[in-house]
Amino acid sequence: MKRILFVAFVSVLLQSHAVYAGGYTVGHNSTDLSQIPDEWITNAKRDLQIAYKHTSHGSQLVSGMTGLKNFPDFGSKYDWTDNSQEDANTLSLDDYGIPGAGDLGSDSLVNHDGTSVTSWAEDTYNFLDSENNYHINVIMWSWCNISGHDIGRYLDSMEWLISLFSEGGTHQRAAEHPVKFVFITGHANGGGENDSSDAPNRLIRQHCIDNDRILFDFADIENYDPDGTYYLDKLIDDALYYDSDANNSRDSNWAAEYLARYDDSELDRLTTGNNVDGYSGISSCAHSPESGETSDARLNCVLKGRAVWHLFARLAGWNPDNSDDSESTASMISINSFLLKN
Repeated sequence: MKRILFVAFVSVLLQSHAVYAGGYTVGHNSTDLSQIPDEWITNAKRDLQIAYKHTSHGSQLVSGMTGLKNFPDFGSKYDWTDNSQEDANTLSLDDYGIPGAGDLGSDSLVNHDGTSVTSWAEDTYNFLDSENNYHINVIMWSWCNISGHDIGRYLDSMEWLISLFSEGGTHQRAAEHPVKFVFITGHANGGGENDSSDAPNRLIRQHCIDNDRILFDFADIENYDPDGTYYLDKLIDDALYYDSDANNSRDSNWAAEYLARYDDSELDRLTTGNNVDGYSGISSCAHSPESGETSDARLNCVLKGRAVWHLFARLAGWNPDNSDDSESTASMISINSFLLKN
């Protein structure tokens, strides 16, 4: 009886803290791992069961995560595995886990019980509808090239899935196995502000603000270096090349410039492997670089790998805007999880 009362008490406290916080954006201001309290890394590993579908550009997150996992200084802190239902000490991310469409570009419409949705959304429905996947509690999809795609279809399909499977959703699994859905922007296309990627990205950002949604701002991480210098108005592309002298030709790479300024910094060692025994840096980072371009562009993947751990910590309940509440909530979640299992 005491156990039941205590669990109920903790549950009430949880509802007043950050665990059920609404929308937020993870972007260029979310690439510093030292900002994340250790307990939220622990909670993310224990609590999240993620399914992620993407093609080459989307693999940049996974390449960055793999770099963090293999970096000797971090030990096992950022361990993850490419499957689901792993032990509580390893983050479970089922890479390419949703059968069917390759990425968000598969946006032809299909009819689902009288509702027109994109093919990737239909594939997500079929995946989540299966009891074999009731353990999955986070869904992530990524873009290849966002240019030319119908953003209204993307947003409508995401909202359809949210209405079914998120907390309070109408699908039968939502009551006990709700799912969180992560919106995402598309990579830079090199045309500057309001180009074929920035314009649709702005629509996605505004939708997430207006509807209190969770956004991983893929493009924002490319638009700014870690010092906060802005490059989208300088024709930044997806390998971090930009126009340094306003002659409408990309001639510099902000990743190479940043690593030169901060030689032997953690970001430099993570990217290149220089001066690190048993670690050779990020082995590959899709499109960053392309053939013949500077290998320093792999910093793109490192930053996205760091940012996605911010996302995971927030999905687990971390609220960086209220660190005191966030830390106490982490402790209560751990206690409640233990009690419910015993």
